Amino acid sequence: MPIQRSGPVPPFFEYVTSKALIPHYNGNTTTTITNLGIHEWVEIPRYQRGISWQMDNVEEFLSSPSILLGNVILAQFPHNDRFPNFPFNNYLILVDGLQRFSVGTMILAILHNKVFHANAPYHSSNSNHFTNLSARVFPLSPVYLHNDNEFSNHPRNAIAHQYRRLRAEVETYIENMLNQGNGLRLAQYIQQTFLNRQVAVDIYFNFSGPIEIMNTFLGINTIRVDLGPVDLLRALIIEQGASSGWTAVQIDDIENDFTGIFTTNDKPDSSLLPFVNVLLKTLNSNPNRIFPSWSSNLQLTEVDDFLDFVQTFKNPAQNSYFQEIRECGAIPYAILMSYYYINVVHNGASRPSFLNGGNSEDTELKALLIASYRVLLNGTIGRTRIYAEQIIEGTLIYPLDGIADQISRDFINITTQQQLDLQWLVSALNKVDKNKSKRVFNAMLLPMHGAAVTDFYAITFGRAAANFHVDHLIPQSLLNNAQGNEGETLRNFAPLPQSQNREAKATHCSSKLSPNGIYANYLAGGSHFVHPYGQWLVDNYSSFPNPSDLDRPELLEVNQQPDVGTERIQYIADILINRM
Repeated sequence: MPIQRSGPVPPFFEYVTSKALIPHYNGNTTTTITNLGIHEWVEIPRYQRGISWQMDNVEEFLSSPSILLGNVILAQFPHNDRFPNFPFNNYLILVDGLQRFSVGTMILAILHNKVFHANAPYHSSNSNHFTNLSARVFPLSPVYLHNDNEFSNHPRNAIAHQYRRLRAEVETYIENMLNQGNGLRLAQYIQQTFLNRQVAVDIYFNFSGPIEIMNTFLGINTIRVDLGPVDLLRALIIEQGASSGWTAVQIDDIENDFTGIFTTNDKPDSSLLPFVNVLLKTLNSNPNRIFPSWSSNLQLTEVDDFLDFVQTFKNPAQNSYFQEIRECGAIPYAILMSYYYINVVHNGASRPSFLNGGNSEDTELKALLIASYRVLLNGTIGRTRIYAEQIIEGTLIYPLDGIADQISRDFINITTQQQLDLQWLVSALNKVDKNKSKRVFNAMLLPMHGAAVTDFYAITFGRAAANFHVDHLIPQSLLNNAQGNEGETLRNFAPLPQSQNREAKATHCSSKLSPNGIYANYLAGGSHFVHPYGQWLVDNYSSFPNPSDLDRPELLEVNQQPDVGTERIQYIADILINRM
């Protein structure tokens, strides 16, 4: 007995053959399809990135033991002259179900050309295996052939190119099965899927528009495509551009540029997500703050300038303040981007010089960096996105150093120019993990309060030989049986050139800090920046009375004798207190 629910649960073949894509490539088939009684015309929304399934997904789909192949979500809208010469008043947006719809379409189109019709090359040898399926779908061939043609020639490259790629793989798979005498087994898989498996079709009505649909179902498409804020932002811009008369070529160019900038390896660039979420919030409340022409006729040049602005911020940093703000996290990065974007769009300012290695903004960048370091140590950096929102919305109109002061006052109770409480700083440093320690080591390089702001060089942490890494002074392999977790805190970390990493992992701390040890050799080598903490460690411990004490993990804990860990924290705090 078939699965039942309050809404329709048709067999899979009905889902694929009862809906036709609105013609973008060839409108000549419209009459033929309507004569078949097909009245459900479907548009693929912009937030659908494309056909993402691979051949293994198709094979998994065809062999699925599940009776129900998931939900399909559509939303009905009046077309309001959006599609010229469209014969019906309403159309459907395919919110969720694109992968299954496209795969079902290509399989039927391939079988049509290979097996179903009388002159097909495999008709005589294999058509008897597909009798049940052919009897149901062959009379509806104008529908799936039309859809196959529309997918293959879709104006969006993300759909057309990926569809043709997957279709070629599926066609090769089907031909190989037929050539190897496995037509019966192939037919069993395909007929089981199309005739005996069902989909739950949900059609929604009375949404105010496609944007409301996007906001409602954001993230619902979980079958190999994970929709998120980047997809929504792209779709909002493209939808508005289409309504403003952009050509198909212009839309395709913007869509491809957007995807290239906001994604990495087909996944959203995580460093941009807070900025994207800030933009989304304002687009829903006051879109003209982001694109001044939004409410009238969105200008292509505004979107081009926006994308170029974001790309410029993504380029490799040549200014240490900018680099460090970005390394503090995606939220400080979003605050910085929001401030300068609004400054350019609404105040007519030039793009900041630091994007090209300049230093005109170093004073204000230093203030924001100090505020970012403070909230990072305080553990409240995740609560600072509201400042980016207020900047974009226009409710926070201070200069950047004033915004930095506001952040510091709100979370630390002092401005960036005021000195931190030493006891608070020591307490915060005792909680610093390996990732945060990178920022601490660079904060130690900040100019002292009152010194020239241009005298700042931040070291880079990474895997290249010229970079630094965070070294466990007592190697991790010797911490396994230690009490407490101080071995994984700042008490046991130091910056060391990446080229020394392998040797340092297998070397005792007492040996590393000896007069001819790894750290002394690094300091004397001349090929890497000499970090003051590395220098202090060698100066302080190279002639330690009992060097073996440096290898004892328990001495990293507080109130020990000698109190090795506390000495290190106190030295770092004494450096930072006059800098951040």
